[in-house]
Amino acid sequence: MLAVLVFTGAAWAQDGARDWAKYYDDRWYIQAQGGMIFSDSSDLDNGPAGYFTIGRPILPWLSLELEAGYADLGVPAPATDYERFTAGVNAVVYLLRGPNVEDVGGFRPFLMAGANMHDIDFLDESTTGPGLQFGGGFTYPLSRSLEFIASGRYHIDQVNAEPPGIPRDEDFYTWTALFGVRLKLGEFPPDSDADGIPDHRDECPNTPPGVTVDQYGCPIDSDGDGVPDHKDRCPGTPEGATVDQYGCPIDSDGDGVPDYLDECPNTPEGERVDQRGCPFTDSDNDGVSDFKDKCPNTPPGIPVDADGCPLDSDGDGVPDHLDECPQSPPGATVLPNGCALVGDRRLARPGEPADAEGFAVERTQNFILRGVNFEFDSARLTPESKDILDQAAEVLKAYPDVDVDVEGHTDSIGPDEYNLGLSERRANSVKTYLMQKDISGGRMTPVGYGETIPIDTNDTEEGRANNRRVEFRVR
Repeated sequence: MLAVLVFTGAAWAQDGARDWAKYYDDRWYIQAQGGMIFSDSSDLDNGPAGYFTIGRPILPWLSLELEAGYADLGVPAPATDYERFTAGVNAVVYLLRGPNVEDVGGFRPFLMAGANMHDIDFLDESTTGPGLQFGGGFTYPLSRSLEFIASGRYHIDQVNAEPPGIPRDEDFYTWTALFGVRLKLGEFPPDSDADGIPDHRDECPNTPPGVTVDQYGCPIDSDGDGVPDHKDRCPGTPEGATVDQYGCPIDSDGDGVPDYLDECPNTPEGERVDQRGCPFTDSDNDGVSDFKDKCPNTPPGIPVDADGCPLDSDGDGVPDHLDECPQSPPGATVLPNGCALVGDRRLARPGEPADAEGFAVERTQNFILRGVNFEFDSARLTPESKDILDQAAEVLKAYPDVDVDVEGHTDSIGPDEYNLGLSERRANSVKTYLMQKDISGGRMTPVGYGETIPIDTNDTEEGRANNRRVEFRVR
């Protein structure tokens, strides 16, 4: 037996520096076996036998066991049966490496040796004494906690007393053949913090309950700032940012801009800063700092968006403060005043009848060509007007089925008849220019209204300028 221990230990030692905990299943186990006992004689007297065992591996190749057993060896009459009760200890040496954390193992032969004390009832007398047993067998896993076991043993029972009918100091020899099951107690492989990563692979063995961990058993740190998610109050910190114990970017000067974004890190306490952490400046007073303002010269009082540019609610390219049709259909091609020729609504001009939402209820299909002007007392277009008419031509091309009246209007300066003629000439001038841009003349009817339809007062220069206009009226 000693030679076997030495050989087996040497074979296991060849595993070198490998961590035995990787495959060493050291759980306590209980096992029950039943079978037959046979006498060591030619007539092979036999009977039932059973053993109950508690054991535990102390090395990957060696287990120690405490065992209790009972056997009833039937013998020919007139003698009574040879009843045998034992209690002892066994050493079990496994010849192949056993279950590990990656594999429950397979067929595993073993050798065993044990010593016991026995109580024997034979020939109507009872006696006790020491005994030895030797044997071997194998185990085979049914699951991580249950194994099949089969074994055979050779027993030497020594009788030290001399009751009537039993010779003094005589040894009795028997065999047993057994099979049964072994139940391993507890979890294997162990996972002390119940995070789903067994202890032998767990680099963070004391993870709090319920915390999500990575493949190494360590709490997840999604943003890589060194503070695990279950403690991180700022879970989306950018890479490289210095954080505090709660995982939030440090803001040394307390201006609300974390250090990794702060271009002015020593701002005095209480001073208003922009997105860079620098003193706030707003040259056009629109509420957007100059640093972020993409339209830094916005006129006073005009609502702006987050970039500091005039709002364009319908996204047609014409800011709200200039848009006469602030609800143009998405994607519509619009005139310079922000109106589409079809499917749009125009805001009422001062003095015009309006509905509850402020939209015109009369002349609703009249759209001013804002910016179209003429040389003084002439129907000759200014260069700036031609740019506006180029846009108007694109709008007409976008609506090929729409015909329009080109209306000319003047202020009240000058005789009525003269103003009427001037407005007609100016309407014709617009038509002529648009025809040069490939707009069919049949789609446009020039009409002059002179000073008869003002949209503003004629008592101020600004009002008269508004009245001197050209409009499209959709037919």
